[in-house]
Amino acid sequence: MAAYRILRGWVALFLAGYFVFGFSALLLPRREVFPVSSWSLFALVPGQESRYALRLLEAGGKKLAEPVLYQEAEGLVVDPHSVAVREIVQQFGLAVERGRIQEQLRIRRMLERDHLPSPCRYELVMITYDPLVRWRTGRYEVRPMAQYASPGETP
Repeated sequence: MAAYRILRGWVALFLAGYFVFGFSALLLPRREVFPVSSWSLFALVPGQESRYALRLLEAGGKKLAEPVLYQEAEGLVVDPHSVAVREIVQQFGLAVERGRIQEQLRIRRMLERDHLPSPCRYELVMITYDPLVRWRTGRYEVRPMAQYASPGETP
């Protein structure tokens, strides 16, 4: 019986602590600290987001009628929805933005060797969008950052 009271006390203490910590997480910018929930499901509306992306201008030696984002390049690249490529492109964009030449060259070699059709001409772009607007309309803004040609030259 004593063990039951001790267990009941610890469970009550845990639940009270979880409750207090959950509500105090509302003071944080993201309003949650995993795995503690603040019980505010969908309380935050996503704002404007920016991501780096690759836009193909030529693929396999053929000039494209319209530039195509890598993630929309079905039939031009092996896996247009690759999460690995998405992460590599984010690293590439940061390297370009921060002026890290050696890192840019290393990432470009990897992208051109493993993920882009050869020969190709492409550009690194910054895509800015509101997630809800993009989901509803497909609309987003594109800002070109740099243009490249494989293997390894900058036009």
